[in-house]
Amino acid sequence: MGFGVLSNLPNYYLKQKVLKELFNRFDIYDNTIHAVAGEVEITTKKIGDALGLSSIVHPISTPFPDKVVPKELGDEDFAVYKFFQGKTQAQLGKLIMDTPVDTVKNKRLFMRAFLLFIQKCFLLTTSSANVTPRAYPTLYDMENTKQRNWALHVHNFLLEELKKAKENKTKSVHGCCYALLIIYFHETQFGKNSREHIAQPPWIHYWSGRTLWDRIKQEKRDAAVSRSGLVWTGKLRAEKERKQKKNPKKSTSSESEWESESETDTEGYVPDESEEDSDSEKTRSEELVQRNTRPEPNLAQEERRSKKKHESNNATEGFSG
Repeated sequence: MGFGVLSNLPNYYLKQKVLKELFNRFDIYDNTIHAVAGEVEITTKKIGDALGLSSIVHPISTPFPDKVVPKELGDEDFAVYKFFQGKTQAQLGKLIMDTPVDTVKNKRLFMRAFLLFIQKCFLLTTSSANVTPRAYPTLYDMENTKQRNWALHVHNFLLEELKKAKENKTKSVHGCCYALLIIYFHETQFGKNSREHIAQPPWIHYWSGRTLWDRIKQEKRDAAVSRSGLVWTGKLRAEKERKQKKNPKKSTSSESEWESESETDTEGYVPDESEEDSDSEKTRSEELVQRNTRPEPNLAQEERRSKKKHESNNATEGFSG
C-alpha cells in the first residue's frame, strides 16, 4: 500500500519541549521554521522525502478532496461511509486484526481500515478519539491508492491545524508534527542540497531509533553548555511568558527585540572587559543621577522643625536657670 517505510517509526514519545519550540518558530504565512540554526521551509516534497510518501500527482488520479459529501455518494460508497463513520483508533485496530484477506471484499475492508488507522495515529492525528472527517475521502478509489498525492494530503492538513493553533492560541497541535521534526533535523545537519548517500530519501530511515534520540539529547546538551538549540530558545520563551503573567501591566519589549536577545544568548556570548567597564560606569552614572534627582525638601516642614527645636532649647535654658 506504500506505507512500509513507516515501520521505522520509534516506539517512544518525542520530547515535547522540542516540538513546542518548532511550533512557536513556525511561520504560517511563509511555511518556514525560523530558528537560530537556520530557516527551514516546509514543502510537500520535503514531507514526501521525510516520510517516504508519494508527492507527485499521477495522471490517472487527482488530489484527495477536503471532505466527503454523503448526498453525492452512490449506494455502495454511502454504505462504506456509514460503516466507518465515528470509528475510533481502538476499533480500527481490532478490525484490522480480525479481518482476513482471503477474498476481494475482505481485502478492501482491510485496506480501508488500515488507511484510516494510519491516518488517525500518525498522518492526520487529532486529540479526538474518532477519525477526522478529512480522512474519509481516502476510502474510495482503492485501485489507485499508491498513486495518490499522500504528501500533499498530509501537508494541507498540517498547515490548517498549525494555523488554527496559532490563531486560537491552543496548547494542542494536530497533524503530523513528526514530519516537522525530521525535516528540521535533516536540513540543519546535512544542508538543503546534500548529496550524501545517508541523506537520501526517505529520511525516516536515518532519523529513527537511536539517531533521533541522540539528536534530541544533543539539543539538551546545547542548551546547558553553549546556550543554543531549540530547548534553550524554548526556555527563554517560557521565562518571558512567566514574567508577562507576573507583571501583566508592565510594558514588554517587542517580538523582534526578544528574538535578537535570544540569538545573542544562544551563541554563548560573553562580554569583554571594555564592555564590563562601560556597564559599571553606566551604573555609577545612574546612581549619581538618582542622587541628584531627589525631591526638594518642603520649606514649611523645615521651618516648623526649626521652630520646635528653638522652643525646646529655650525651655531647657529656663529650667536650668
